[in-house]
Amino acid sequence: MVIPERDRAADELLARRETLMDAAIDRLKAARPAPGEGDGREDLARCREDVGAHVDALSAALRAAGAEQFSEYCAYTAVFLEGLGAPRSALGAALDALGEAVGEQLAPALSAIAQEALAAGRRRLDASPIVTPIALATIPAEAPAPLDERADAAEALARAAPRIAPMSVALGYMRRPGDALAHGAQRGRCLEDARRHLAQLAAAVELETPALFAEYADWVRSLLTSFGLDPAALVTHLGALGDAIAIALPEHLAEAPRRYLAAAIVRLAAGHVDHASFVQPDAPLGTLACGYLDALLQGDRGRALRLIREAVEASTPIKDIYAHVFQPCQYEIGRLWQTHQISIAEEHYCTAVTQAIVSQLYPLVFNADRAGRRLVATSVDGNLHEVGARFVADFFEMAGWDTFYLGASTPAQDVIDVVVRRQADVLAVSAALAEHLTSVHALIAAARDDHRCRNVVLLVGGQPFRVVHGLWRQLGADGSAPSAEGAVDVAKEILAARGA
Repeated sequence: MVIPERDRAADELLARRETLMDAAIDRLKAARPAPGEGDGREDLARCREDVGAHVDALSAALRAAGAEQFSEYCAYTAVFLEGLGAPRSALGAALDALGEAVGEQLAPALSAIAQEALAAGRRRLDASPIVTPIALATIPAEAPAPLDERADAAEALARAAPRIAPMSVALGYMRRPGDALAHGAQRGRCLEDARRHLAQLAAAVELETPALFAEYADWVRSLLTSFGLDPAALVTHLGALGDAIAIALPEHLAEAPRRYLAAAIVRLAAGHVDHASFVQPDAPLGTLACGYLDALLQGDRGRALRLIREAVEASTPIKDIYAHVFQPCQYEIGRLWQTHQISIAEEHYCTAVTQAIVSQLYPLVFNADRAGRRLVATSVDGNLHEVGARFVADFFEMAGWDTFYLGASTPAQDVIDVVVRRQADVLAVSAALAEHLTSVHALIAAARDDHRCRNVVLLVGGQPFRVVHGLWRQLGADGSAPSAEGAVDVAKEILAARGA
């Protein structure tokens, strides 16, 4: 069996790894100031580790895409090291020293193969920007204002996120230069993903709830699988994120975020569990729900409306249509979007159709028997998903309450003002994502601090609260329910317990 020359060169590099490192370091030492002008032994020790990584990357590149892959490694290594304060010239000097050592120790034919890749990497360092897109070309310097000693991990993570995100991407591609080549122009999306991961992680850390981030990571894995991508890349990305956090934050502040990342990686390693459809034919009104969902997905608004009208004419209770048709279909539409089975546009269309049909049912929603209670329902500031809060308001209306539905993304103070003006007994707040929980917490705190709201029952709901049992307690709410209909019962129980 004939071994290709590139593979032979790669084998020889690994076989001579230690001697190549020693020779390269000797050259770098010779170029350093005399001992009296600065020792630099620690710097050289770290540099020796770096040279070893360069040898490993060069060997791996020769077995794969050759010079091009090694140049990608050099580009991302330069960005990462510059983020740590090391000049690009230091990497160039290390590559030059390694090249000289390779020329001395490898046979001419094998050396020429390695030198070609080293030269490509050196040329890449002279390019500007060294990494495209431009957003990945540099890592922001540390914030000029140091963290207060009282700063918590979530605050530190949020403040350092602009630095951590590109650092983690650079580190990830430095370790997997072949991916940088494969991703091409899509590399910028990795930066967007890193920012999103950090936002979700900060929310989970603030609430001291690892399960929130683990659930998010599981969802991301489902999304990657639906795109036909390897979910193992997510584990690698989260690992790089953890390493970047360890570099960017003090140890005591990095501990919690890294622990949450580790828990998510363990969850991912346990394997993916497919979530069943929320719409089942054997559920109550299951046949109607299946037909309604099919009409939505087929873009047949007329058929969807006709099915609901026929159900109403057949004396199907409006409450049952909400609970067993509208609500599970909305959950299913969200699941289909999350797993990339429908687009954002299709998800918006389906939701808009349901909202339009719900509006036509309003005359049937209002209950003549009034309960003498008032509800304010809203989606928290930043949450553009409003249909859940709307369902809650409608169920309370069907129970005889006077309701005031405020819609999507309502600022906290505006919500408080309406609660006071309407003399509400209950405030129901909806959050669709973990990143909305900070706003939920702030709204609850504002309500607690306002003496005019001291008797108001604070309910919360949405996907994060269905995922993490008891999360509502951590946010300071009075209760939560897994469904819009259940929220009515929870509110009644709390008010009864208070004797109100």
